[in-house]
Amino acid sequence: MTRRKLLFLSDDVSCTSGLGRITRDICQHVHDHLGDVYEIASVGYGGNGSAKLPWQQYHVHDISQWLVPELPAVWNDFVGDEEGILMCVWDMSRLYWLGQPTICPNPYLRRWVESAKMKKWAYHAIDAEGPNGKISGNIAKTMQGFDRVLDYSAFSSRITGNPVHLSHGIDTSVFYPRDPAEARKRLMQNGFQGLNQDSLLVGIVATNQTRKNWQLGFETARILLDRGQPVRVWAHTDILSRYWDIGNLINDYGLTGRVAVTTQRFADEEMAWMYSACDVTLGIGPEGFGYPIAESLACGVPCVSGSYGAQAEFVPQGMQINPIAYYYEGAFCSKRPVHDASQWAECAERLALERRQCATMSLLPSHVDWNGTTLWPQWEEWFREGLR
Repeated sequence: MTRRKLLFLSDDVSCTSGLGRITRDICQHVHDHLGDVYEIASVGYGGNGSAKLPWQQYHVHDISQWLVPELPAVWNDFVGDEEGILMCVWDMSRLYWLGQPTICPNPYLRRWVESAKMKKWAYHAIDAEGPNGKISGNIAKTMQGFDRVLDYSAFSSRITGNPVHLSHGIDTSVFYPRDPAEARKRLMQNGFQGLNQDSLLVGIVATNQTRKNWQLGFETARILLDRGQPVRVWAHTDILSRYWDIGNLINDYGLTGRVAVTTQRFADEEMAWMYSACDVTLGIGPEGFGYPIAESLACGVPCVSGSYGAQAEFVPQGMQINPIAYYYEGAFCSKRPVHDASQWAECAERLALERRQCATMSLLPSHVDWNGTTLWPQWEEWFREGLR
């Protein structure tokens, strides 16, 4: 049987972004379980690839306006004259030139999109609705240009109207509960000054972007400190100053000397130990899925999260906070929640106490577990349906 050529377009599979990681995980599973019917490769921006990954990797050097002018050459090298499948693990806002080639500003790329023997699939994130509970009209037009579209969540499907959704899950053979005292000791030995076993350690793992509300996270920590809690914060992000200036926020909320900020890439094993050192974590933004939230729960660490977003589909009800209001922002008029930090602090204080009183156990439901019996078989069925 001739294998179908399946090329994944996303962030590079070796980079630190969530999209790169999603693509790496899906590619690995397809390679391991569907290698008899698919030959895969990936093309992406933002990384150098990895010799440890057992498939062909191509690297994009420029994505101005989210265009990928190198894609035709990559396609010709990997797929050639056969009919192949391009699976895009990017937001639809980046894929306008694929879904609506008539508005692609690069004539060569436009002609290739219109003429290539290619099925276009997309696995895309939706973390907010637009006016009237729908997506932007331009995004909807882009989506119509794809042969198959798969949503991350029921939250996303409700907004897009697409009938099928699948989570991409996490690896619970790596993210599982560790001994909290041992985890805390490791973090202290790694240089977290002022941290001790009695500290109330709040973890925040999020990129530095608009929808990740770092102000909410640090205000919550400040309220906990004002309530007499011996607060320390582990803040893990990608860059200190972009949409938010993390250093300024720490200073403005009077948390100087109480926050350990990390920006380097850690192996998943080390991240699991760092989560396990926390008493509670904060999921500070609405999510299309929410890797840090799921990882925290899998490590047995409660995570305070908003109830608006796809993360509410797996976060226990007692950890969810309802917004007090909403506003719309950005080019696609995306609905964003407004939260009262005092409610987050009260919930975090309660959950931290419960964490210390209860036996360590995973708080993550099985339906977002790559290793479980539910998630991967659904993915395998979806990929095999694409062969019919």
